[in-house]
Amino acid sequence: MGGDGDQLTEELQQQYQAAMPAELPVGYYLRNFEFLLDFVSERYATLLTTEEIEFRKRFFSLSDPARKLYVRLVNRKGQLFRLDKLVYDEIPDLGSAMDELVEQCFAQRVIPATEDALTLCNRRELLSHPLVSGFAASARKQDLAEEFLAADVNPLESLDIPVVEQLNEDICAVYRLLFFGNFHQDMTEFVMHELVAPFENYPLDVNASLFAHRSVIDALFELKVLSDLSYEVIETDEEGRLLLELACALPDRPAEPLLARRFDRIVNRVARQLERLDQGEEALKLYRQSQSAPSRERQARLLEKLGDVKASLDLCETIVDRPQNEEELEFAHQFGARHAKKYGHDRPHFIRPEPDLDIETIQVDRVHDRVELSALAYYQAAGNEGYYVENSLLRSLFGLVFWDIIFAPVRGAFFHPFQRGPADLNTPDFVLLRQSLIDERFAELDQGIEPRVTCTLREKFGTANQFVYWGMLDDVLLSRCVNNIPVEHLQLIFRRMLNDLRNNTNGLPDLILFDDSEYRMIEIKGPGDKLQKNQTRWFNFFRREKIPATVVNVEYL
Repeated sequence: MGGDGDQLTEELQQQYQAAMPAELPVGYYLRNFEFLLDFVSERYATLLTTEEIEFRKRFFSLSDPARKLYVRLVNRKGQLFRLDKLVYDEIPDLGSAMDELVEQCFAQRVIPATEDALTLCNRRELLSHPLVSGFAASARKQDLAEEFLAADVNPLESLDIPVVEQLNEDICAVYRLLFFGNFHQDMTEFVMHELVAPFENYPLDVNASLFAHRSVIDALFELKVLSDLSYEVIETDEEGRLLLELACALPDRPAEPLLARRFDRIVNRVARQLERLDQGEEALKLYRQSQSAPSRERQARLLEKLGDVKASLDLCETIVDRPQNEEELEFAHQFGARHAKKYGHDRPHFIRPEPDLDIETIQVDRVHDRVELSALAYYQAAGNEGYYVENSLLRSLFGLVFWDIIFAPVRGAFFHPFQRGPADLNTPDFVLLRQSLIDERFAELDQGIEPRVTCTLREKFGTANQFVYWGMLDDVLLSRCVNNIPVEHLQLIFRRMLNDLRNNTNGLPDLILFDDSEYRMIEIKGPGDKLQKNQTRWFNFFRREKIPATVVNVEYL
């Protein structure tokens, strides 16, 4: 980035790699699980049931080998395990450890159902069973399994292969939820922190928690069951009967925001599938239970389709007055204007869509499987210095510039040590609670972006941040950015991102080209491809703000 910074990222990468351990210490998984139990017990003692509190006490009363074996089972997929497949060097007497787990009710020996047993067996083992002695050695496992199911023969029982079931998984799930605050993070986050990308070391608010009442935790599990079931039903129900039964089984929309957002996602998912199955009236009823986008958009479309044009246009006007995001506002204007004209309604509320974007066309050799890379080769052959960046470059610059603000110690923002951002990151509160810090940062950027980027690189290189893609940042690219992109353009882009961090940090151009002191961003579209809605919004923004960005269609030679 100029001067002593020419090799900055290369030096930082070397330092980072030298500082990271080559492997994890023996028993790391036990240490991590015990940390999780202690953390939750200390912070959420009043939310845990007596059984959950006793689980922790019982776990710590186990011997070291038994605790290690139980955590190994907890961290594996499923709850059924073949004893002959369990081999851990750090647990030499695995049989004794398992006996202890069974005695203390952390595991039980079982004969699994035939379907589960078939999953636990490989094809070779099934072929060794007398039941399928007439099958060819090349027979598919599926064909063998069907034979066992038809005969109601359990291959594990017949082959005398012992199986154990891990117990207390429901309790472990509660501890994980209380620790992470969600269902998608798990114990692998500890490994990521230690071996891949350490998490930011932010202060934890001892008084902060996502959960104020036990009822919220129980409701989250109930909604997760319904969410998982909705995916299964959508895959199998071709008529919509089961979908309607599921819709009837949904509870009332919760008042708790955390629960309400999850409820809305289920409702929108099921209602959309009912739409696809031409059950519009039922879908409309369901959408009305949701307050999250795109519920109102889908309602407006269905109302028009069902013949209630006035209600559809009224809803579009409501969206224009109080939009939830840019996409919903854009829809209301376009759909409202088009259908007001179509049906002869006088609705001055709606603004006509912006004119179509100018699109260039280039003809390129197909030198890569990805059309973006073939286009990049075309521009590089024409003398341009170019990079394939998609969302990663501008997101990374945003993350570097606003790093300390993203991780500012705002009350309630951080409640466990493995967050890639604050709890309110994708809400309007993120900007409202940090407005003065954000204003100061933009004033600082008036003098240039390089000092802030360089400072963050030196202090945070390799640390996890959901905006920053460390692998794509190098000195040459960063130097071109800070020297070729006017800071006024970056400020405009960052402000738009901050307006809606969930939706406005995606849809950015594929390529960035540099030529002397100029730059240009390019969105590449291959044959048959077209701009997505969020990309169109970005390019309308670029056009209004006179930021050099172009949509380019590619034709192969």
